[in-house]
Amino acid sequence: MRRLILAFSILLILASPALADIVRTVSTEYYLVEGRDPKTIFTNLKNHSPLNKGIKTYQAHTLTNIKYNLKWRNKGGQCTLTKATVYLHLTYKYPKLVHSVDYKTRKWWKEFMTNLEEHELIHGEISTKAAHLLDETLESFPTTNCINFKAEIKKRATRILDKMKRDQKEYDRLTEHGLKQKRNMGRYP
Repeated sequence: MRRLILAFSILLILASPALADIVRTVSTEYYLVEGRDPKTIFTNLKNHSPLNKGIKTYQAHTLTNIKYNLKWRNKGGQCTLTKATVYLHLTYKYPKLVHSVDYKTRKWWKEFMTNLEEHELIHGEISTKAAHLLDETLESFPTTNCINFKAEIKKRATRILDKMKRDQKEYDRLTEHGLKQKRNMGRYP
């Protein structure tokens, strides 16, 4: 009988919902680019880029939005996290050709887009890694004095998100924003 109760207890513990969850959503947006040859297309890519930093333009971009929602229990001034949900939304922005193009240009475009997509998907992986780290951090968050509870969670979350931003910048530096993508594949994240 004791074994049955122990087995049942273990099953209940294993079947209980996890403390933290990740809700990941992804969307893809396109901006239109005109041109029928690589030179014209590339000029228009620079003019219609979704990301401009001074004189630098980037032909694709990954937007990361990470938020979290918490539920906790206050018992005698000590707060215990009872549920945490991490929300990760990734938005990939890519160019899309307006016109049909000849075979040579289409081949160039396909290779160009493949490189852009590879680069941006790794940005998404870096963001996903940060969301999982935030999830793990919240899942193991200790019972804390309620006065410091929210501030300590925010401090830890900010540290993770700041590291993610540094990792994104380092990845762009390493690949020169995708220009040297092939040479650096496998080095990130």
